[in-house]
Amino acid sequence: MNLKELIKITKIRTIKFKRIDFEDEVDGGIYRLYDDSDQVIYVGKSLDLKRRLKQHLGKDTNTAYFIDEVKKADWLVEPDPVFQGMLEGIFIAYHRPKYNDEVKDAKKKFGDDYDQTR
Repeated sequence: MNLKELIKITKIRTIKFKRIDFEDEVDGGIYRLYDDSDQVIYVGKSLDLKRRLKQHLGKDTNTAYFIDEVKKADWLVEPDPVFQGMLEGIFIAYHRPKYNDEVKDAKKKFGDDYDQTR
């Protein structure tokens, strides 16, 4: 199934992510990490966005091997963990970030040209 058939891409483009400000009080939600060419390279979710992003920046996570590539991050507050999981999956499917395990697993199963087939 084509992603564009599954969800309304125009609606996804209107979702407003915030620039990270560690002074803000935030709940849980999803976040996107970008490289220097402004490509999304990782999408994640957390019940505590500040704590999770600080873990990434402190290289205290499974993402330590690529965190030096991260040049920008943004987040979308969504306190409901069910919606967090759904949104994370949608944005992984939409952006195809190279460091998310779901994308790496799909490439192993379907081949390196997986990105071009969707």
